[in-house]
Amino acid sequence: MALVATQAPPHESSHMLPKVSHPPPAGPPPNQKSAERSASYPPPSGPPPGHPQIVNFPHLSADQVYTLYSQGYARVQLPQEHPLLVAASTLFSTSRNFFAQPLAHKEQFHPSRIHANVSQSSEEGWSRVEGEKEMFTARRIGTLCPPEVADDVRIAWAECGKYMQEVMHAIAASLGLPPGAFDHLVAGECVLPVDTIHESLLRMFRYERTSEARLVATHHRDLGLLSLVIGDSPGLDVWDEQSKQWIAIEEGAAPSGGPTFTLLTGQTLYRLTNSIYKSGVHRVFVPPADNSSSADDAKYRYSLVYALRPHRTGIISTSALTSNITGAYRWPIEGVPARELFSAIGKLHWSVNIDKEELEAQKIRNAAYKEQLLHEVSQGSVGDGQSA
Repeated sequence: MALVATQAPPHESSHMLPKVSHPPPAGPPPNQKSAERSASYPPPSGPPPGHPQIVNFPHLSADQVYTLYSQGYARVQLPQEHPLLVAASTLFSTSRNFFAQPLAHKEQFHPSRIHANVSQSSEEGWSRVEGEKEMFTARRIGTLCPPEVADDVRIAWAECGKYMQEVMHAIAASLGLPPGAFDHLVAGECVLPVDTIHESLLRMFRYERTSEARLVATHHRDLGLLSLVIGDSPGLDVWDEQSKQWIAIEEGAAPSGGPTFTLLTGQTLYRLTNSIYKSGVHRVFVPPADNSSSADDAKYRYSLVYALRPHRTGIISTSALTSNITGAYRWPIEGVPARELFSAIGKLHWSVNIDKEELEAQKIRNAAYKEQLLHEVSQGSVGDGQSA
């Protein structure tokens, strides 16, 4: 199966890693004479510090496990009739029906209807970037969740949550940690709440196709722990640091014609694994419209994104996440609520799902926060860079 690649550097720092195999030491142990250097020695029993153990990940091939930690992306291959695949297919149908509704109906679920001051309209409810995309973001079953989508969103959220917990257990094992090392940060996020809002989210997209292919979400890294991108047609590109190329990862990924599943690692996971799991750089590049067809898919690209973020009341202590594999943490954190770390990471980045005016305002706020943070670090008042 061919992967489509294009050269277009994302202007991000590179993270080149060696291959997974670990060579034996260059010479004999220190207590042996140099004359014995010709002797052979078995390879180390495990990976060197800073490299995860190779363990089984749910529905990932061995090569995709490697790209997950070294590049931040992986293709997920679900069997037919898997509950997550069934739930996603159902939600795609629901999504098409919702976005086809009149504008007046969808505007009932815009966050401005219940929030006087909306700093980022894409974080809950329906919103759009005119001429580019519409989206609906679920973070709870409440006023901003249309009744006609609520049941299917709840089911899809539960199935995504189950899969993400399995992945987080595998990540913990690969770091030499107990399987439940991250449970206090993720278990509470895997069931969609009714009233209290979660940090995690499930988002439905409808991108508009035009006469030419175009970029509708510039290159970026996600903020949270993991993201699962589910596409009904190609459009997601991931940056491959080894080949220095964009990879159209959804091309040919589902020969049966069903949805594709791509797993991405985020910036919070990067911090919590002491930089071992690199956050994946990606973008959305929508193909042109098919003017010869009147079908809905000829005019739009649909996708779903489940973003797993740390539970806001979870307490982060990197001492509990330290192993021979992670080594000593560059940014140690002890007893810090997850919401503080996630908020600090969020304030250093901007969203690709808001209109230009809102985006510029967010960039100004983030620049001011970054300047303040750098000043505090220079004065030694932010500890060991805990919120950077």
